[in-house]
Amino acid sequence: MNRSPSPLRRLSAGRTVRAALPAFAALSVAGTAATAWAFVLIARVISETLLPALHPAGLRADAGAATLPTMALIVALLGVRAATVAGREWLGARLAARMVGEWRARLTDRALALGPVALAGGPDGAGGGGSAALSALDSDLGPRLTPYYARFLPGAVHAGVAALGTLLVTAWLDPATAGVLLVTGPLTVVFLALVGWAAHAAAQRQWEVHTRLTGRLLNLTRSLPTLHLFGAVGAYRDVLDRSAAQHREATLAVLRVAFLSGFVMEFAATLSTALVAVWVGVRLFDGTGQLAPLLAALMLVPEFFGPLRQAGADRHAAMDAEPLARQLGELLGGPVTPAGTARVSGTPTLTLRGAFADLGGGAPTRGTLSAVLTPGTHAALRGPSGSGKTTLLHALRKHVPHGGLIEVQGTPLDDLSARGWQQVTAFVPQHPRLIAGTVRENLRLWQPDADDAALHAAARAVGLDGLLGSLPLGWDTPLGEGGTSLSGGELARLALARVLVSGARVVLLDEVTAHLDPRSEQEVLRAIRAGLRGRTVLLATHRPPPPGWPVLTLDTPAGTPSPLAAQGVPA
Repeated sequence: MNRSPSPLRRLSAGRTVRAALPAFAALSVAGTAATAWAFVLIARVISETLLPALHPAGLRADAGAATLPTMALIVALLGVRAATVAGREWLGARLAARMVGEWRARLTDRALALGPVALAGGPDGAGGGGSAALSALDSDLGPRLTPYYARFLPGAVHAGVAALGTLLVTAWLDPATAGVLLVTGPLTVVFLALVGWAAHAAAQRQWEVHTRLTGRLLNLTRSLPTLHLFGAVGAYRDVLDRSAAQHREATLAVLRVAFLSGFVMEFAATLSTALVAVWVGVRLFDGTGQLAPLLAALMLVPEFFGPLRQAGADRHAAMDAEPLARQLGELLGGPVTPAGTARVSGTPTLTLRGAFADLGGGAPTRGTLSAVLTPGTHAALRGPSGSGKTTLLHALRKHVPHGGLIEVQGTPLDDLSARGWQQVTAFVPQHPRLIAGTVRENLRLWQPDADDAALHAAARAVGLDGLLGSLPLGWDTPLGEGGTSLSGGELARLALARVLVSGARVVLLDEVTAHLDPRSEQEVLRAIRAGLRGRTVLLATHRPPPPGWPVLTLDTPAGTPSPLAAQGVPA
């Protein structure tokens, strides 16, 4: 039975992490060896100083002189210990910064591969849940992943190396003390694992509540004007208050479990150290043990439990990163539109046979289309609401996978390069999106290198001369986010001008006139006929098509025949 890797294992599976782990291990080995050597020398110095003081007759004249080189060596070893600790922290910080950058780059690449449909929260672009969740995920990468890479991974490596190294040195110094550590050490880890199960559930709950609250805040900032318009601010305020209360309760639950985990580790370490101390004291008083090795073994007991205790505390950093890692895995492992390397040039012929947007399941749940669109064809795509017109347009631009057959100049759509194909196609939604820039910047959005001559030609072709003459700064007039200062017809013509500047040869229009009055609609349709002459245009619409345009009707899942032949379009 194949099991998917755990989310945390996915976080540490990269080449960068695998290259950093040996460096952490080497620093831990050096630090543990230096610490053990220093403690053994300290115990020997104490023994050589304390025992002759108890028996003055045995005091050697050269004892102080012999101690000076030893003290210098101890100071040097403790310096090595401090340097290795600083080195682990420095390497951990570098690893965290690099890995957060890598994950952000992978997340960005995946977002670009998923396309606008997935990021809009669904094929119809409603809700904005996808973009809100992605924004929340991106904003949490640094705070959630940095403790995992900077503290937990180096601490876990150091805990393993330090525990093994300290146990070996302790066994050489005093096997009885090593036996106590062999019993209490695993018990401590078991107790920590038991607490960790409760911490895992609390952290997962806190992540879900945190993500929900973040998404609601992002949606609120996006929809605040609409909420004010309809007087719904108060209702949404209550929703946010409840979400904030849930987030507070979930966060406090995680903190309670974290304090419990710390108590378990402190209790186990204190109890084990006390047990070893009592055992060492009994043997010293009985005269069955030597002071130097027993004292060194006792000094090493905190070095055995200290890294374990710190790893237990840092475990909460890992649990904080686990829900995020799971969401990253789902996002990065989900299906995307297939893409190849083939490219097309010019205005291609589009061939569709039973084509539909495949939103999951592999079977058409909406209408299918069979048609051949020759270069320069202007056609209207008709069908009832919910029949799949918009999603089919998205599939034609490789925003979502498709079923059936779609060929571009004889090449399957899946074999085309997504970036190359999207450079020769343009998708204009019902409400085109404008950036908070000038008219010039918005027209150059898809073609940043376009010169002013191309901008003027595109504006004339779609009838934007009147608009530009009425703007106070002409081409340099800022439009604001979404172009709220423009009418629906002006916004549609500006989007068409942007298509002309981009040089796209296949233009997909989704209900671009649905929100316009009849006069504005006719102006936009004239702009389409004049400006997009020679380019293939597919207009999804519920309204009557422009005169002379062939009509393509989606076949319903029940198999209603498409009236393509009656419209003069070859099937």
